[in-house]
Amino acid sequence: MVPEQKCVMLIDEALPIGLIANTTAILGATLGKEFPAGIGSAVYDSNDQEHLGIVNYPIPILKSSEESLSTLRTVLNDERYSSLTVIGFSNIAQTCGSYELYTENMKNTAPEQIHYYGLCLHGSKKLVNKLTGSLSLLR
Repeated sequence: MVPEQKCVMLIDEALPIGLIANTTAILGATLGKEFPAGIGSAVYDSNDQEHLGIVNYPIPILKSSEESLSTLRTVLNDERYSSLTVIGFSNIAQTCGSYELYTENMKNTAPEQIHYYGLCLHGSKKLVNKLTGSLSLLR
């Protein structure tokens, strides 16, 4: 990732730990698909055992709330933020047993009925910081 770029994940801190883990895993998987250059090459230990590449830049995990995530998702629809890549994981996705069902359910769900568990933002460091600079790390 170039120095002018930044990536963060914002997670609803009220979620149970298992759902927090699931949310970050899903956001990370989609991030890797969208930005494959962000995954480093395999590395080898002293016994020449291969360890597959991992993400090659930091991704801070920030704490948020369901309400703040919803508000942010609405703000991100503004043209000023169109250059950012936004990945969301919601109640709609979490409750579907298949991608087909997820696709169908999303098509029939009004935006205000989507409850985000987490968002991932990737893009201009200036824009990402403007939107998330006041948030604390999730610990």
